[in-house]
Amino acid sequence: MDLLKAILLPACLVASGPFAFAQADIEAVIVETYYISDANDATDVIGGNLPEGSRTYRVYLDLCDGCSLRALYGDVNHPLRITSTAPFFNHADRGKAYGHQISTGWLDEGTVAVESWLALGGASNQRFGVLKVQDPDGSIVGGANNDGGSETVVGGLLVNADVAAGIALTQGDGLMTVEGAVVLPPQFNVIGDDPEVAFGDQAGQSSFISSDVRVGCSMPGVVGPTAANQVLVAQLTTTGELAFSLNVEVQRPNGDLVRYVASDSVLLAGETAFGQLNYPPQCGCTDPNFLEYDPAAGCDDGSCATTIIFGCLDMLACNYDPSANFNIPQLCCYGPGNCNGLDVGLICPDVGIDEESDRGALIVAPNPVGDVVHVQLPILVDVAEHRITDVSGRTLRSGRVQRIDQGASVDVRDLPAGTYVIMLDTEQGRYHARFVKP
Repeated sequence: MDLLKAILLPACLVASGPFAFAQADIEAVIVETYYISDANDATDVIGGNLPEGSRTYRVYLDLCDGCSLRALYGDVNHPLRITSTAPFFNHADRGKAYGHQISTGWLDEGTVAVESWLALGGASNQRFGVLKVQDPDGSIVGGANNDGGSETVVGGLLVNADVAAGIALTQGDGLMTVEGAVVLPPQFNVIGDDPEVAFGDQAGQSSFISSDVRVGCSMPGVVGPTAANQVLVAQLTTTGELAFSLNVEVQRPNGDLVRYVASDSVLLAGETAFGQLNYPPQCGCTDPNFLEYDPAAGCDDGSCATTIIFGCLDMLACNYDPSANFNIPQLCCYGPGNCNGLDVGLICPDVGIDEESDRGALIVAPNPVGDVVHVQLPILVDVAEHRITDVSGRTLRSGRVQRIDQGASVDVRDLPAGTYVIMLDTEQGRYHARFVKP
C-alpha cells in the first residue's frame, strides 16, 4: 500500500471575474471600474472640474451568506491605506466622506455621482451600491437624467460610454433601493483619524493613510442589498494609479467577530491575513499543490514550479523517501531492517487510506470551509461513518452522518486552521475528499 495516498492537498477556491478573490468569510474582493470621464464632464465647474480621463472605481466585499461588515479600520500593525498617484476627485459643492451622506436628490446634479468616499453599503442616503451588472432599475444619474450641473452643458454629463467601464451610467448606475431596508449603517461611528481630511469636499488629497481609524457600526452590521451579499466599501475617482490596503471586521452568522488584515507581518488573536485586500493584487503561485504556493496571491504569475511530494525525509527511518520534498514526521516508520514485511498499522497507526476499499472523492463545498464542512455523495446512501484526519493521517474526529446523498454537514469549528481529509465509510466502500480550514 502506498502510504502517501493518505496525503491530500487543499483545493484553492478562486472566484471568477476581474480581481475577485476567495476566502471563507470574504468570498471575494471586487474592484469595478464604474465610470471614465470625458471632456464634457470637465465642464462641470460647480463640481470642481472633474478632469477628463478620471476613472471611478468601486470596491466591494463579497461576504458569505449571513456574514455582515462591521468596520473598516487601521491600527499600528495594519495601517489603512488608500492612495493614488494623483488627487482624488472631491465634489466642490456636494462632497462627502461617506456614501450614505450623499443625498439621493444630488445624484442627478453634475458629477456628484462620481464623488470619492468610503462606504458601509450605501451609495446615497436612500440607495445601496451594487455592481452595474446587477442594477435592476436603470439610471437616475446620466445623460437626460442629469440636470447638467453647470451653465455650459445641460444633460451632457456622465454620458461617456467607454467600453473599459462596462455598462454606461445612462443604462445602469449601480444604485438600488430595498423595500424595508435602511441604508444608514446602524449606529454609524468614526473613531480616530477622520477620512474627511481626504474625502470631504475640496479636500484635494491623493492619499489617506491611518494607523488609528475605525469606520464602523454596531450589530448586526451591514449586509449587501442582494442575495449575493456584496457590500460596497469605497468609491474612488482619480486620474492616477489607485492602490489600497484594507482591513475589515466581519461578523459571522453565529455572532463571532473576526478581523481580516491585508498583511501577515503581525497577527494578533482574532486576526486573519488576507492578502487580496491589497490592490493592485499581488501575484504569485496560486496552486497549493506546489511548494511555491502563496496563499496571499491574488493572481497567478506562473511561478508554480515544484510539485509537492509528501514523505519521510529522516534518513534513519526505514521508509526514508529521497524523492520527497515536504517532510511529514508522522509518516516516518522506525523498525528493524526496513518496512518491508512490517505491519504499517502498528508502526504508524492511523496513517493511510485502505487502497482496496477507497472508492474516490466525494463532493465538498465550499472549500475552504467555515464552521462546517458540507459533503455529498453521488450515490444513494442512508447512513455513513465519517472520519476526519490531518495530513499525517491522524484521526481527529469521527461520527455518523445520515442521508449523505442529499448533503450533510459536519461541525469543524473546533479544528485549527489547516488541511484535512474527510473519509466516509459506506456499504459501497470508502470515499474521501480534502478540504482546508483557513
